[in-house]
Amino acid sequence: MPPAYRQPLPPPTAGFQIGMPPPQRPAPPRRGRWGALVVIFVLLVTAALVRTAVSHGLNHLGAGSPGDKVQTTYTNSPDDNAGVPKTSDNPLVTDDSYTLIPERCNYSPWGTQVDTARKFFETAASCLAEAWKPLFDDIKLPFVPPKLNVSATTSGITTLCTGNSTNFAAFYCSADQTIYMPVSQLQTDIYKDNWVVYLSVFAHEYGHHVQAESGILGKVHQERRDAGATSATGLELSRRTELQANCFDGMFLASSNNGGSLTSAQAGVARNDMFHRGDAPGDMRDHGTSNSGGTWWALGYDKNRTAQCNTFGAAANKVN
Repeated sequence: MPPAYRQPLPPPTAGFQIGMPPPQRPAPPRRGRWGALVVIFVLLVTAALVRTAVSHGLNHLGAGSPGDKVQTTYTNSPDDNAGVPKTSDNPLVTDDSYTLIPERCNYSPWGTQVDTARKFFETAASCLAEAWKPLFDDIKLPFVPPKLNVSATTSGITTLCTGNSTNFAAFYCSADQTIYMPVSQLQTDIYKDNWVVYLSVFAHEYGHHVQAESGILGKVHQERRDAGATSATGLELSRRTELQANCFDGMFLASSNNGGSLTSAQAGVARNDMFHRGDAPGDMRDHGTSNSGGTWWALGYDKNRTAQCNTFGAAANKVN
């Protein structure tokens, strides 16, 4: 499964609009380079146990304490057998007419209290399911919505994808088809009540579930196992997966904007945020640059066609 959702990069010093929350969040602590290599080795050894986790939007999961056991697995999981095991020629992304229709979504009010946040993401999940299911009907594939876990913090959250580690952000775990949204990891102190950013994070994670249900993600897992998850090919596959989820995220926000649920200004906040997320210097190259991340999100938003989100058919320099 893909890595977790990448935290945003620091914004440029110029051109920022006053009154808008800065498009950066403090990155979680990362291991040093040698520590990361040790973690990678351990994860590859444990790959026979469970399967790849899609952390937000494929976010880095290897930053726990030495006692934490992060399981990023590459063996079969339930959704590896879902859909059609193809990537660039998957039926979801080969028809130029497939689009998310404009939809009026009555999002529940946002709040940082866990019950309020849960209600917000539940209403968003309902709208996302209504948006994506018709496309699966068109390609004659079943679509089962993901499960949702909204918590105040990461404490006590054990998953097949993170083990006992509590150092993770929002992510989709394909091993149990669940989107995990810990409120404490959303940097609400930075974004305040700008809930469109949290919606965009969630839509990105939902995009990974769409990949899983269509068969794209299962095929990626197979190809990454064969190539080696941290090989140049394996990392490029991860970037293609992440950038496609960005594009699907943009499609949904376009649908919501066109349906009257988001203003153009709110969509602009989400767009700006996506151009400040990506692989920072020294990061593992598993998400793509901030420019690539923003470009694919904008393509999804501006075109609203799944065929435009076919990152697996794009040239390598488009997914760097």
